[in-house]
Amino acid sequence: MIELIKELIEVHAISGYETPLRHAIETKLPQGIKKQTDAMGNLVVEIGSGPDELLFVAHMDELGLIVADIREDGFIRVRSLGGIDPRVMPGRMLRILTKQGEVKGVVGLKPPHLMAEDRKEMKKVMSFEELYLDVGADSAAEAAALGIEVLDPITFAKTFEILNHKYVSARGLDDRAGCAILLKALEKVQNLKLKKKVLFAFSVQEERGLRGAQLIGSKYQPRFAFAIDTASSGLTPDSNRSLGPAVLGKGPALRAMDNRYLADPAFVKEIKSLAESKNIPVQVIFTGGSTDVAALDVQGPKTLPIAFPVRYTHSTAEMVSLKDLEYTLNLILAVIDRYTA
Repeated sequence: MIELIKELIEVHAISGYETPLRHAIETKLPQGIKKQTDAMGNLVVEIGSGPDELLFVAHMDELGLIVADIREDGFIRVRSLGGIDPRVMPGRMLRILTKQGEVKGVVGLKPPHLMAEDRKEMKKVMSFEELYLDVGADSAAEAAALGIEVLDPITFAKTFEILNHKYVSARGLDDRAGCAILLKALEKVQNLKLKKKVLFAFSVQEERGLRGAQLIGSKYQPRFAFAIDTASSGLTPDSNRSLGPAVLGKGPALRAMDNRYLADPAFVKEIKSLAESKNIPVQVIFTGGSTDVAALDVQGPKTLPIAFPVRYTHSTAEMVSLKDLEYTLNLILAVIDRYTA
């Protein structure tokens, strides 16, 4: 699974610009499998027969930025797409994806040598309205010659590291790892003669208000729906465990409640019991943020986010446990076996 995750992470696809990743995912699908792409760009794959029974969704979009303005002096103003922490931005190398190709640039950072003696500026976090991108252009005309236009997407430079043989650290594990898990689950069940229909959805614009999932929910009516996403882990020296209770290496987290969602307690217990019967460790947590099931939940199915724990969520170096990814895959397979029997 590691190589698949790495391959998906290397594709640049921010909210609203997911087409390259959708195409990459489609190349992994078996020939002849039933699939649909809707007007927003969501990709839904169907296996089995009969009524819609199960829906699993992972979002394709990653956090990113767009070109908001090109200054006369050649510097680029940007705006964020999704919940990027502005603390990680100064000095960061970015990529502008233009029609002519990638243009590299660095987010400007005022050096301490140019600050007042009290250096109070060092304590200030710059807002996205204050940030600027330096692409080496000395004028707006030079920037335009590079192919840069307003609304061009901007992504982070990609990294992918294995830590201590058991963790992965990369930008975009939220939710490329979820997409990879769904592809692996699909690979394992595609040839089964399922008597009920299972839907695998790869959604758009989750980071911009669960917009893709809203359209998916209006089109499909499964009995059960699961978001395969992340849960922030707070088990670090600078964090509050109560705000990020998911622990890496202890299995997927069943997100019983978050900022926009409350699960059916009986259904949480049902899935927890199923996991335990298959010797799959799980964690039941309350957390912040939200997932695509908050958009699907209003349509009527029983829903639950199955989330693999992540350290340093929404940073450029998110971190997951390889064991948790396998546990999450195994739980998905157990759910399919249980509810399509």
